Formats: sequence, structure tokens, C-alpha cells
Amino acid sequence: MRKTKDVMKRHMLAAGCIAIAGCAAASRPDGVDLNPITSLRFNAGPDFLARIQRQLGGAAADWSKNGVGYLVYRLPNPDPDSQVFRSVNVFREDSATKAHGICVDQREQFTDRDWKLYLEKGKAPEMWFISYEGVRFDTNHGIPMGLNTSPDIIIGILKQNVFIVIGYTSPNGSDYIQTINGDVAYVAELLAKAGS
Repeated sequence: MRKTKDVMKRHMLAAGCIAIAGCAAASRPDGVDLNPITSLRFNAGPDFLARIQRQLGGAAADWSKNGVGYLVYRLPNPDPDSQVFRSVNVFREDSATKAHGICVDQREQFTDRDWKLYLEKGKAPEMWFISYEGVRFDTNHGIPMGLNTSPDIIIGILKQNVFIVIGYTSPNGSDYIQTINGDVAYVAELLAKAGS
């Protein structure tokens, strides 16, 4: 009987490891296409953030003064019953060096602890990164309560004196790559119109 229990424990442990490995792969942002933004060329002058705000109908939170600062916009959720959180932050600085400093800070913040750097390319003043929060335990006062495999993804793109952050969080991972790619295309259109 004892031998049967030991075999069952080993099978349960193996199944758990396989499940965790599969979940880890499932939460990675494979297939995210940043080309709509990274291939853009635009002029981000002092009225750049104001032009984006006008396109959004004034719906973005605005922390800018004299064209320097940032906008935060929460992208609309087409399914109000699902808890999907999508956001875009657009920073504009008066120099590429200052925008690079924001990029470095955000990259450090989103490659810490549970966050993993998925991909990084380029160098200042044109660079980008994608980070994701890996499989983790949901805890209640430090006690593991379950395995969390939901996709939490941050994309940071530095374009000269502009730094863009696109965030996606969802309790379920269905079709999130398609949604993120749609968000990237939407942001690319905002940037192109504002910088023309």
C-alpha cells in the first residue's frame, strides 16, 4: 500500500510540474507584433500630447505641462463582463536622453521579482522591450491559494523623445495576443496622426 501511495505522489508531482511548465509557456507573449509602432517615423513636437488627447476626445488623464509629461488612457473593453485591463501611457520629454531615462526606469520596474524580460531590441534612442509576469501563486496572507497563469504584459517602446507603454492584464488568457496586436496597431495610428 505504501508503495502505491509513493507512486501516486510521484505521478501527482510530475503532473503538477508539467502543468506549471505548460502554463508558463502559455503566459509568454509569443506573437506580439510591434512593427506598426517600431517602423513609424514621426515628429513629436511640443503639441504632440495635445494632438493625441484631441484624437481621444479628451478622455486621457493628462499629466503634462508645456508639451512635456505624459498621458494615460485606458483602452475600452469590448466585453464589459470580462475583467480585461488595457492601457496606454505616452510620455513626451524635451530630449531623447530624458525619455531614455523613463524607458530604463520602466524596464527595471517590469523585470523585477515575478516579471520576466521576454524580448528586448535596439538601443537608445530607438529601442523596445516586452515583459510579462510569469506563472505565480495567488496568496492570502502568504499562504498559497492557487496558481495564477493570467497574462500580464507590458510593452515599452522608446522613439527618440517619446516613450510608449502598452499594458494588458486579464484573469483569462483567451486571444490576448490578438488583442495586444490590435492595441499596438491602434496606438501606431494615434502616434502617426499626432506626429504628422
